[in-house]
Amino acid sequence: MMDDLKIYERLSDLLYKDLLGMASKEEKQELDSLCEEYGVKEMDRDEIVARLQGTDDFDGREAYRKFKILKKNERKTFRIGWWVSTAASVVVLCIVGWWLNNGPEQIKKVEPVVAEIICPGQSCAVITLADGKQVSLEENIQELKESDGTILRSEFGTLVYKANLHNETAEVMYNTVTIPRGGEYCLELADGTKVWLNAETELRFPVNFSDKTRDVYLKGEAYFQVSKDELHAFQVHTSMGTVAVLGTSFNVRDYADEQKVVTTLEMGKVMYVSGENKKEIILTPGFQVQEEKTGEIKMKKVDVMQYVGWREGKYVFENTALVDIMRTLERWYDIDVVYVDPVVKDYHFTGDLERYESINVFLNFIETGGDVKFKMEGKTIIIGKK
Repeated sequence: MMDDLKIYERLSDLLYKDLLGMASKEEKQELDSLCEEYGVKEMDRDEIVARLQGTDDFDGREAYRKFKILKKNERKTFRIGWWVSTAASVVVLCIVGWWLNNGPEQIKKVEPVVAEIICPGQSCAVITLADGKQVSLEENIQELKESDGTILRSEFGTLVYKANLHNETAEVMYNTVTIPRGGEYCLELADGTKVWLNAETELRFPVNFSDKTRDVYLKGEAYFQVSKDELHAFQVHTSMGTVAVLGTSFNVRDYADEQKVVTTLEMGKVMYVSGENKKEIILTPGFQVQEEKTGEIKMKKVDVMQYVGWREGKYVFENTALVDIMRTLERWYDIDVVYVDPVVKDYHFTGDLERYESINVFLNFIETGGDVKFKMEGKTIIIGKK
C-alpha cells in the first residue's frame, strides 16, 4: 500500500479528470504511468459515485484545505476541481479509497453528463458617442474620432482614448460603453486609467477629464486601475454610493438584481461614500464594503481573488451558494437558469472555474459528484435534485 499522500492525491486528481474527459495528453500519459506502477487497471464510475453519496462523516473543508496546500505552487496553470461542501466533497479521496479497497480492474470511460456545449463569453461592446451614434466593438481594429478631436482606437478587445491636446472646447462630452450578456471589454480612458468591464455592464464617462474630479458612472461590474493624479480625484458613481480614489486598483459590483453595491480594494486606498446617509468609509487593501438596498453597510476583510479573479480569467468561489454562482455564470455565458427544485439554490460549493472554459466543465463535475441534476434546452439550464 502506498504511504505517500502526494501520490494518493495526484492519482485521484488525474483519475477524476480523465473520467470527466478533462485530462490533457500529458496528464493521460502520467496517469497511465502511475496506474501501471501501482497496479490500477479499472475503475467503476457507478461504484465511485455510490461511495461518494454514502460518505457523510468526512471533513470536506479540511480535505480541500490540504489539497490547496499541495497545489499552491501550481495555481497559475492548474485548474482546481470543484468541491461540494457536503459528502460529495470527498470525491478525490473516495476515488483513491475505492481503488485501495477493491483492487485493480479495467478503467471505464464516463460519457459527459451534459452533451451540449455552451461556450464562454468574448470581447464585444457597443459604444454610444457624444452625438448619440452607436458603434459595435469587437476584436477587429477600428478607429473613431470624436467631435473634439479625441481619437478612439479599438483592437483586440481594448478601446483606447487619445486626447486632442489642442482641444479648446469647454463642453464636457460623454461616451457610454455597454457590455451585453456574454461579453467583456477593456478601456483605457483619456487620463490613462484602465477599466475592465464585465458582462452586462454599462460605463458612462467623459471623453476628456477637465473638471476638478474625474467622474464616471457605473452599472454592473468593473475593475479599475486608476492613473494617479493627486489634484483630480477619480470617482465611481453607483446606484447607491460613490467610490473616491487618487490612484489605486479596485473592483466595483453593482448589478440591479443583487440589490447591493460591493467595492473590493486590491491595492492603494479608497473612500466609499454611502448613498443613504453620506457615511464615509476608508478601505485598505484586502477589505470590502457592501451597501445593501436597505441602507445597511458592512465592511469586512476578504480573499480579494474571489472578487477580482474574473479579470485574470478565473472565477474563484469559496463556500458560495449555487444560486449566486449561477447568477454570475448567467451573465458570462448568456444563459437562463430555471430551478425545478428550489432546495438546490442553497447548496454551497468551493472551487475555481477557468473563465474561458465551456460551462460544461462545471456542470459535468457537479452532476457527477453531487446531488444536482442539470438539463440543457438550448441556452436554458434546468436544475434539480437527482
